[in-house]
Amino acid sequence: MKIISTKTNYFPLKQLSFFLIFFLFLSFSINSTKAHANDKQYPMFLHDLKHTGLSQYRGTQTNAIKWSILTGGEIWSSPIIGSDNTIYVSSTDGNLFAFNPDGTVKWNYKTGGELFSTPAIDADGTIYIGGVNKKLLAIKPNGKIKWVYFVGSDIHSSPAINKDGTIYIGGWDGKLYAINKNGTLKWHYRTASNILSSSPAVGDDGTVYIGSWDGRLYAINSDGRIKWSFMTKARIDSSPSISDKGIIYFGSNDGTLYALDSNKTGKLVWKYIIGSRIHSTPTINSDGTIYIGAKDGKLYAFNSNGTLKWSYDTGNIITSSATISVDGTIFVGSWNGNLYAINPDGTLKWKHTLSKPILSTPAIDSQGTVYIGCTDWKVYAFGKKIE
Repeated sequence: MKIISTKTNYFPLKQLSFFLIFFLFLSFSINSTKAHANDKQYPMFLHDLKHTGLSQYRGTQTNAIKWSILTGGEIWSSPIIGSDNTIYVSSTDGNLFAFNPDGTVKWNYKTGGELFSTPAIDADGTIYIGGVNKKLLAIKPNGKIKWVYFVGSDIHSSPAINKDGTIYIGGWDGKLYAINKNGTLKWHYRTASNILSSSPAVGDDGTVYIGSWDGRLYAINSDGRIKWSFMTKARIDSSPSISDKGIIYFGSNDGTLYALDSNKTGKLVWKYIIGSRIHSTPTINSDGTIYIGAKDGKLYAFNSNGTLKWSYDTGNIITSSATISVDGTIFVGSWNGNLYAINPDGTLKWKHTLSKPILSTPAIDSQGTVYIGCTDWKVYAFGKKIE
C-alpha cells in the first residue's frame, strides 16, 4: 500500500507503525477465518451446506486399497471427516463408527436402530445422526451421548448444520425439522407427503431447500415459513445442490434434472430429460459443471446452461453421488461394485471392483485418501499405503 501526503513526503512513524500493526492483524484475522471455515475436511453429506461435493484436496491417483474394516451391516451412509482426520460413518448395524486414519476403531456408539443417514459434524466437534429409531442424536467427539431428540418418525435424510448451529433434517412423517443446538425444537414444516428422504441444502441467505415424495422441491425460510415450491411429475429422492449464483439443481423420479433460479422464486431455468430415475444428488465443480448419476448406470456431466457435456456408462445403477477432487477428478460408486475415478473430460482414470453394490458417496481427506462405504459391510480407504 502506497501512502501519499498532499503536503510532504514525510509520514509520521507512529502512524506508519499503527498501519503496519493494523494490516498484520487484518491478515491474521483473514487467515484465521479461512482456517476456521476449512477446519472440517468433509463435515457433512456432500461436503458443505450447498451440497457441492467439491473437496479442497486432491484425491488419490491410485486404486490401491490402504485399508478396509468390517462393520456389522451394510453401509449406505457416506463417510465424513473431522479436523483431526477422524472418519465417521454409520452402518445398518445401528452403530456410528469413528475411525482413526490408520483404520483402527476410535470408538463406536450403538444407537439402537438401523442407520442410513450420513452424519454431520458441528463447529465444536459434535456429531449428529438420525436413525430408524425415530431419533436425532447428538454425540460428543469422545463417543458419549450429548442429547437425543425424538422426531417420531424414521430418518433417512442426512442433517445439515447451519452457521448459527441449527440442525435441519427431514423425517418419514413428511416434516422438515429445525432443531436448536441444545436439542430443542425450533420449528417444523409439514410438506404434502408422508415421507422426506431428501437431505436439506441451505443457501447463503439461510433458505432451506428439500425435495419431497409429493413431487415438490420446497424452499423454506429460516423461520419455518414457506417461500415457494416447485412441482415435478414424480417423487423426489434426490437432494438439492446450490451454485454460487443461486441456481438450485436436483433430480426427480420423472427422469429429469432441473435447474431453478432461487433469486426468482424458483423459476425454471432449464431442465434436461435423462429418461431414467434419479436418486443421487447433483454436485457442482468450480467451473460450473454439474455431475449426476442415474438409474440407467450413467454419470452425466452438464454445462451450467443445461447442455450435455459427456456421460460415462458404468453398466449398472448409480445412486451414489459424486465427490469432486480439487484437480477435477470425479469419484463415484456404482451398483456393479466399482468405485470410479473419472477425469474431467469423461475418460476413466481408474476403477476398483468391490464385491457388492456401492450406494455410499466418497469423501476425500487432506492426505488425498478417498473413503467410501459398501454394502459388503466394509469401509474402505483408497490411497498410497504408508510404508
